[in-house]
Amino acid sequence: MPIPALLFHSIISLASLIILFKAADYLVDGLSGYARKLGVSDALGGLLIVAMAASAPELISSITGFVSGNESIGFGAILGANLGHAGLALGLLAVFGRKVPLEAGIFSRKRLLMWGALMLPLVLALDGQLSRIDGVLLIGAFAAYVYSLWKLESATGKLKKNVPLQHLWKDAFIFLGCLVAVLLSGRWLALSSVGMAQELGIPAYFIALVVIGIGTTMPDLAVELRAVMKKRSAIGLGDLLGSLTIQLLLFFGIISVISPLDVHIPTVLNAFIFLALCITTLMLLMRRKHMTWKHGLLFLAYYAAFIAIEVWKIV
Repeated sequence: MPIPALLFHSIISLASLIILFKAADYLVDGLSGYARKLGVSDALGGLLIVAMAASAPELISSITGFVSGNESIGFGAILGANLGHAGLALGLLAVFGRKVPLEAGIFSRKRLLMWGALMLPLVLALDGQLSRIDGVLLIGAFAAYVYSLWKLESATGKLKKNVPLQHLWKDAFIFLGCLVAVLLSGRWLALSSVGMAQELGIPAYFIALVVIGIGTTMPDLAVELRAVMKKRSAIGLGDLLGSLTIQLLLFFGIISVISPLDVHIPTVLNAFIFLALCITTLMLLMRRKHMTWKHGLLFLAYYAAFIAIEVWKIV
C-alpha cells in the first residue's frame, strides 16, 4: 500500500533534519580549523566561507524564479529567508545559547555601516521597483562592505601568507563534504516542507514567504546553533550576518541587473517593517556586546507577530 503523501513528506523532513544538524556539527569543526590555520577570524570565516557557499544554490533558484515570472514567490522566498535569519534564527540562538556574545570583532566595529547596507535595498524598493541601476548600487554596496571588513581584518595582522597546502587539505575536505550534506539535506527539508504545505492547501505566496523561507534558513540555522553550542558564536554570527548581507544586497543586486523587479509594496510592506525592526534591534544589542535568552524571546515575538499578520492577510 502506498505511503500517504503527507506522511512521506513528514518522514523526509525528519530524516533531513537529523542529517542537517549532524553535518553542521562537522562543518563548524572544519571551518574553525581552516580559519585558524589561515589566521582568519571565526566571524569573517562564517561570512565569507559558510554564508557565501550555503547561499549559492538559493541564488540560482531565485534567479530562475524571477526570470520565469514568479516574482511574488521569488520575493516571498528571499524575504522569508531573511526574516527567518533575523527573527527566528536570532531568537533561537539567544534562547539556546542563554547569553550569546555579540562582540565578533569586525562586525561590532562596523555595525553602523552594516545597518546602512542592510537597509539600502528596502529603501531603494520603496518606489515600487528595483531597477538595473539599483542592482548595480546593491552589488557595489556589497563589494564595498566585504572589502571594508577584509581591510579591518588585515589590519589586525593575524592573516597568514603562504600557508602550506598540506596543512589545509584535511579541514577543506571536511568542510566541503559537510557543506554538500548540509545543502542537500536543507534542500530536501525545503521540498518536503512545500509538499506538506501543498497537501494541507496552504496558498503559494504563504508557502514561499514562510515554508520555503524557513526551509532555506535551516542549513544556516543548523550551523549557527552548533557554533553557539560549541562556544564558537562568532562563526554563527558571521554566518547569520553574512546570509542577510548576501541575500539583501548581492541577491537582489544580481537579480535586478538581470531582470528589473516590480515591487508590490502592499504585499511586502509587512516583511519590510519586521525585517528593519529585527536588524535595528540587533545593531542596538551589539552596543551591549551580548544578547540573552530574553532578547531571544523578543526576536521570536517579532517573528510570531510577522507570521500572525501574514496569516490574517490570507484568511
